[in-house]
Amino acid sequence: MFSQWFQEAAPNPHSLQKQRKIVSYLVRYFQVNAPFKVSQVIEAGSLGMGTTTSSKADIDIVIMSKDLPQKRHNTWLPSQLENLQHLIERASRGQPNIESFPELGEDAPQTLPRCTDFFITRFALQFKCSGLEVDLLISYDWELDPKGYKGLFDLCYSERNEEARLWYSAAAVKLQVEFIRSQSNEVKEVIIFMKHWAKEKVAWSHLSQKPKSYLLSLLVVRAAEEVSRTFSARENTINRKIGIIGALARLVQQDRLNIAWSKYYDSTYQYQSIWNAKRIIRDPANPVNNVADSGLTNWSQFVPKVVGLARSLGQHV
Repeated sequence: MFSQWFQEAAPNPHSLQKQRKIVSYLVRYFQVNAPFKVSQVIEAGSLGMGTTTSSKADIDIVIMSKDLPQKRHNTWLPSQLENLQHLIERASRGQPNIESFPELGEDAPQTLPRCTDFFITRFALQFKCSGLEVDLLISYDWELDPKGYKGLFDLCYSERNEEARLWYSAAAVKLQVEFIRSQSNEVKEVIIFMKHWAKEKVAWSHLSQKPKSYLLSLLVVRAAEEVSRTFSARENTINRKIGIIGALARLVQQDRLNIAWSKYYDSTYQYQSIWNAKRIIRDPANPVNNVADSGLTNWSQFVPKVVGLARSLGQHV
């Protein structure tokens, strides 16, 4: 069953090539045509992290600029997102889908493939480009700030309103992408499997009980770290992958969960926990983002479903 599901979860190479072509057009277009000076454009989401599944392909594009404000997003972000929507609408008006566009050359494109279904949330401009789901976000570029990411973390930590902290998520997305992309191919393959399982194999009773992709990814990473201590590198690959799912099931069953990494900040003392929560999974890219909360509202169905999956694969959990 596992091998069959894994093959089913893997993205179609032709579809992946098409999606990457769409992203290359969007990124090159924004680099030149955004209504403010662009320092870098980050590709995130499943395509950017290398964890696209056959059932779900999406891209988060984050435009970074030193010219954007650091905070008080509610005063400037909505108008900037509206400007970007108008820009994309003009560039894609009357245009065909990506199949009719040539491969990109040296020059930045002045037109875009057909873009539709625009919707502005509090944080992003959402739309479809030749069928690909896109979340477009913008942020001050903390890499160009004298304080670097520490300045971002300090600012987030000083913001006691948990809702307001969500405004800063886009600023740390490059670190999120680096963290997931740096994992082994084996770990990313299990992430793909778990994302596909959550989308296609489980009938969640409510959307609040369906885990977000980033939460699943971090749980797989920690489970893989646990497995690496017990499985030999020479162990059969399928056995290791199943072992990771078993370790994940044991993780989520714990009465209290406290997971953190120290790749971008020292989790042993910096930004000590500001939550009184049963489950804490600190975002490795943003120490004040508890992914256990932001990635899943209600764990009551998720835990038994993961345990059931592990047991179906022969794991004693």
